[in-house]
Amino acid sequence: MSTTFADFTLSAPLMDALREQKIERPTPVQEEAIPLIQSGRNALVESPTGTGKTLAYLLPLIDRLDTESKDIQLLVLAPTHELVMQITKVAEGLLAKKNMSAAAIIGGVDVKRQLERLKKRPSLVAATPGRLVELLESRKVKVHEVKAVVVDEADRLLDSGFLRSVQEVMRRVMRDTQRLFFSATLPDAVIELASEMANDPALIRASGPENAIGVVHMYLVSEPRKKVDTLRRLLRLANVRAAIVFVNQIDKVEEIVAKLEYHHLPCRFLHRDTSKEERARALQQFREGVYPVLITTDVAARGLDIPEVECVVHFDPAPDSDTYVHRSGRTGRMGRAGLVFSISTPQELFILRKFSKQTGLAIMEKVMSHGQLLDPEQAREVSNERRPVHKKRRFETK
Repeated sequence: MSTTFADFTLSAPLMDALREQKIERPTPVQEEAIPLIQSGRNALVESPTGTGKTLAYLLPLIDRLDTESKDIQLLVLAPTHELVMQITKVAEGLLAKKNMSAAAIIGGVDVKRQLERLKKRPSLVAATPGRLVELLESRKVKVHEVKAVVVDEADRLLDSGFLRSVQEVMRRVMRDTQRLFFSATLPDAVIELASEMANDPALIRASGPENAIGVVHMYLVSEPRKKVDTLRRLLRLANVRAAIVFVNQIDKVEEIVAKLEYHHLPCRFLHRDTSKEERARALQQFREGVYPVLITTDVAARGLDIPEVECVVHFDPAPDSDTYVHRSGRTGRMGRAGLVFSISTPQELFILRKFSKQTGLAIMEKVMSHGQLLDPEQAREVSNERRPVHKKRRFETK
């Protein structure tokens, strides 16, 4: 007999919220993590992208919040503005059922506006670590009543760029505060660091949904100077409702957008140098289908849940296999079908072979030929079949 959310004895308001969103059965990570979190145990949770990790921690944690308290009771740390805002939005939908609220704390925006939101006494705060530490050090935020801290995208937050800030947050909460680390990938080094911040954590490695249709990984070989043209042809051929294209260099993002728009392929761009307002607007328009293509750096590689994304393209190779997994995870959310393409130069092929070996993913070569996406052998056969036959002329002598 399969598990239902009713088996977790969640409160009526949260069950109502799930019914309104037509969420009926828990995913594997939710099935494993929710009872463990309800028990108060510290935990390290690994589960593929798009499998419902956000609800896996929000449901049990929000369920036990004290509705009478005016203090911050739950902290969620995330690496990007976009992910913080997304988590806040999901949390608000659940908290509203209990007449409670959430607030987002991110860098790069007016601190005074954020402090005004904190005056409204949110029960949950989602934050980027750097800005949160700033407010902690200036004593604008108090965390002595926090019951749980969630480190989302833990493999990113425990690398050199964020680690010290995360450690500082953990140092400031109470010793018995529940500590939870969630990620699509939990390398041994991350597990070791997290274990230093959480006493005796349980380790969960959950699979994707059993009925998952799956994501197909493919690559196309292109010379460097023809990459943009290869991308244009691929996007036309795939003809998907929503595609995200990952690029490594910021200056290349706007160049690609300009070239695609020249060929009447509408798209938007997203990178760390764009303003918070521009990033929010680009994401909103992409979600609404105003623009079917989003060209971005790795700022959009983690956590963003846009169910309509049918295709991910690695225009440039990911810096490592974990980032490849996170980028690719923007499609195929919650077991849906998805397409992942890498546009690779001959010199970059060794990187894809390495990723395939490290992740266990089959990454197949494809060729665009005669309006189709074919295996190289199939493309040769089609070309041979369509090659015109030149008959020898017969010259008659008189």
